[in-house]
Amino acid sequence: MMASKHGSFRLSIAIPSSLISEVPHLREKTGVIGQIARAAAIYRVNDIYIYRDDPDESRLIRTLLRYAETPQYLRKRLFKKMEELSYAGILPPLRTPHHPLERRADRLRVGEFREGVVLSGEAGEFLVDIGVKKMLRATGRAPSPGSRTTVRVTEVSPNLRGMFVGKKDVDLYWGYDAHSVRGGLDKLVLVRDFDLKVATSRHAPTFTQLEPDITVKLAEARNVLVAFGSPRKGLMEMATERGLELDRIFDYTVNTIPDQGTETVRTEEAISATLALFNVLRP
Repeated sequence: MMASKHGSFRLSIAIPSSLISEVPHLREKTGVIGQIARAAAIYRVNDIYIYRDDPDESRLIRTLLRYAETPQYLRKRLFKKMEELSYAGILPPLRTPHHPLERRADRLRVGEFREGVVLSGEAGEFLVDIGVKKMLRATGRAPSPGSRTTVRVTEVSPNLRGMFVGKKDVDLYWGYDAHSVRGGLDKLVLVRDFDLKVATSRHAPTFTQLEPDITVKLAEARNVLVAFGSPRKGLMEMATERGLELDRIFDYTVNTIPDQGTETVRTEEAISATLALFNVLRP
């Protein structure tokens, strides 16, 4: 069953730009990013931050994450043909509330939310493509033509009409935003306004040990960040290289996969395992 609310706090994850550097081919790189996009959608992640780490593939990661999050019916309008999307066809469908399958305008419901692209505007009314066979006429504060937007349907027949709204007005999980950070993880943590910051590390106390404290903090938090290391280096090693102490920039450092049965755990695997634990604690 799809969640009807965002959750009591905004959930962000941080991943390194070197995430797929050891994956040899663009097809496999695309598959890894698809797994992360799918996990983010399942566990209602609101923001994905890509922090800088060598080698830097942040552009490819962000492009694939944004493409996966975009409803299928808008992709041709919002993305030009580019090499990074050569294997985008293998990205798994997210099937979130903002990725509807309905294409018939007469089956829309008043009050329904849809993602769209503004095509043109005149006299305070704008034509918006919302993925059905009829263009919606929307009113309100519109973005510039060619931009993505969210609308609420106000009339289905005889005319398809709606109004522009913000994502915060939607009472369903409405996808994630992907951001490239101009700097390392420390810059993200110190600049952004997170009131609970959690780092993941195989060398840290287990999630079970820290769960009581984290549960209390989550109940009070409004903006939560969970950070992950790269395939080559964990967060502790990254912090040491920058002359930082992980425990001084994060509130908790936690091992979410204790006694792992494999020598290594891939970042995409750690993301799914960790978000599943936080989902249980999410009010």
